[in-house]
Amino acid sequence: MHALSRSTGFDLVHDELPLDGIDHVYHLAGQTFVPQAWSNPIDFHLVNAHGTVRVLDQCRRNGVSVTYASAYVYGNPATLPIREDADVRLNNPYAFSKYAGEEACRFYSNIFNLPVTIFRIFNVFGPGQDDRFLIPMIMRQVRDPKVAIIEVADLSPRRDYVYVDDVSEALLLSPRLLGGTYNVGSGRSYSVEELVQKILATSCSDKTYRQTGSQRNNEINDVVADTAALQKIGWQASFSLENGLRAMWDEINK
Repeated sequence: MHALSRSTGFDLVHDELPLDGIDHVYHLAGQTFVPQAWSNPIDFHLVNAHGTVRVLDQCRRNGVSVTYASAYVYGNPATLPIREDADVRLNNPYAFSKYAGEEACRFYSNIFNLPVTIFRIFNVFGPGQDDRFLIPMIMRQVRDPKVAIIEVADLSPRRDYVYVDDVSEALLLSPRLLGGTYNVGSGRSYSVEELVQKILATSCSDKTYRQTGSQRNNEINDVVADTAALQKIGWQASFSLENGLRAMWDEINK
C-alpha cells in the first residue's frame, strides 16, 4: 500500500497520483476542522471538492476504483438515529465542501462507471488527533498543571464519537462493496459534559470544568448514526468511548 499526504510533500490540488500497479485508491485527503472552514470556505472547497474531482479523474483514466471519506452532512436531523437516506442539510462550509466531493463521486460513478464507495464518517477520534479538536483540547487542559479549571465553549451538544480503528475496519470493506453510501459511527451520542467527565475519570483528575457560553455557528444539538447498512455486511463498532479515550490518554503520556 502506497500512502501520500502533506507530510510527504503531496499536494492534492496540483500533484499527480502515482497509480502504476494500483487497483484501489482510498481518498482520505482534505481540509478539515469546521471552525477554520468558516473563515476560509474557498480554500476548503478548492481542496475538498476540486481536489476530489482530480482524484476521481485520474482514477477514471487508470481504471482504479475509489473509496471517498466524506463527513457528517445531515445538519440538524429530523429524527435519530440518522439513516443514509435522511435529508442532507449542509450547515457549514466544511460539510458543503465534502458533499460537493460526494456529488463528484456520484457523477463519475454514473457517467463514467467508476466504482466509488462513499463513507460518511461521524466524529472520529483516536491517538494522534490534531490538538484543535475537542478531545485533544480537553486532554491538553487536563495535563497542564497551569490550568486550574477546564474550559469548553458549550457543555450540551451531543455527538457520535467513533474510534479511528473502527473507521479503518469499515474503510477496508470498500473494495468489495464497489459502490454505495454508508454511515460510519458508534450508534450512540455523548454530550460535551459527559466527554469531559469521562476524560477526567480516565486521567484520575479532580479538576473542575465550566463552559464559556459561546456557541458555534449553526450548532447541532444531537447526532447519532444509523449503521445498519454496514452491519449487514459484517461491520460493527467495537471500541467503546472509554477504551478509545484510554488509548489516547496513554499515547499522549508516553
